[in-house]
Amino acid sequence: MIRSGRVVKSHTRSYDDPLRVRKGAVVKISKRDLWNDRYPWLWGTADDGKEGWIPESWVEVEGEKATLLRDYNAVELTVTLGENLTIIDESSGWYWVQNVRREFGWVPVECVALDLM
Repeated sequence: MIRSGRVVKSHTRSYDDPLRVRKGAVVKISKRDLWNDRYPWLWGTADDGKEGWIPESWVEVEGEKATLLRDYNAVELTVTLGENLTIIDESSGWYWVQNVRREFGWVPVECVALDLM
């Protein structure tokens, strides 16, 4: 369900050239971490050398490799206080959003207050 929200805490993206992979792609996994001590994320490297965090629920892991269960783009969106966002998806403590400039990316859930419907 698409929702709207407003940025209540600014966020700056972590890296400029993130991992982008298609469903069925295999990535090398080099570490696992919990976001907010709750959500498991994996650091993956694609065949083209691009790296990024992937929600563990989006992959099937076999040893040090993982197969994507859906298309994935690890791009984070830099957002500022008061900015309006359209929330398209939610996964593992992050929202996939679009801003008014029609840019897409991931933003931590705690940075966004949902608008009342």
